[in-house]
Amino acid sequence: MDKNFLNYPDWQATADTLHLYLQMAGKVKLERSYPEPEWGHIRMPLTIQGIGTGIIPGPSSNFEIFFNLRQHHVDVQGSDSLRVRLQLSDGLSVADFYGQLMGALDSIGAPTSINTQPQEFHDPVPFDTDTKHSTYDKHAVELFLDNLHFAHRSLGQFLGPMRGKVFAPSYWFGTMDLSGTIFSGQSEPFPGNGVIAVNCFDERFCEFGFWPGDPSSVEPAFYVMPYPFLSNIGSYGVMLAPQKARFLTKSSEFILTLKDAFSYEDPQRAVTDFCRTSFDILQRIDPWGDIDWITQPLTYDAD
Repeated sequence: MDKNFLNYPDWQATADTLHLYLQMAGKVKLERSYPEPEWGHIRMPLTIQGIGTGIIPGPSSNFEIFFNLRQHHVDVQGSDSLRVRLQLSDGLSVADFYGQLMGALDSIGAPTSINTQPQEFHDPVPFDTDTKHSTYDKHAVELFLDNLHFAHRSLGQFLGPMRGKVFAPSYWFGTMDLSGTIFSGQSEPFPGNGVIAVNCFDERFCEFGFWPGDPSSVEPAFYVMPYPFLSNIGSYGVMLAPQKARFLTKSSEFILTLKDAFSYEDPQRAVTDFCRTSFDILQRIDPWGDIDWITQPLTYDAD
């Protein structure tokens, strides 16, 4: 077991439980928030202590749900100072947490009905009947949070100077990843269907993220995903850095595993180089119309 991170199988039981806990909060935000393009309204901010929903509009006042992943509790709090604290511990099933969360929302005057079916999850048991997922390893959760902080620093350094519409690195409850996005401002409607895809893929963009792995891809990794999707990068592969980064044709993504990033003397530099060269390759293959302005250097030091 590596001291810096866990591969998904090393903490799958805890990862899945935490994923489902956070999905419930994300779905509450989805139900209550004002819609934004590309699902911007469901982003969940990372903090020093954990992951929260940020401000959610309630029936009469605002509220938030915050997961403190250092102290291992969840605060459900209204703007009028009403607060309910839920403890996170091993043995707390998803079904039990669902009941507690719904009860807490009732207590602060923000009752919210959500779709109890998990999304983008490999074992979709409805929240209110899921007694299978109940493992909570505090050390694993804290290590995951440490990895998210590293990802936030690295991705934020790359994304910060970009102009136009940019999503800062945020947690996404569907796939348990932390990612940010640069948008081109050019319309690109999705050729398929489905409410998630159609409302996500409607503009040319490039997403830069980190996710902790899943049953089919067990290593935590950074990724760069352009839309429209690239089928291959041909000879431009020589531009990709650092050396251990690669392009996966099957998933149309650039990949740098967390293990490989940590293998370099300056891991954060490895990640920012990965983001920069992946984005440069995209602009060689499918250049954006306003790219010179989007990447125009700031007039003050961006570092």
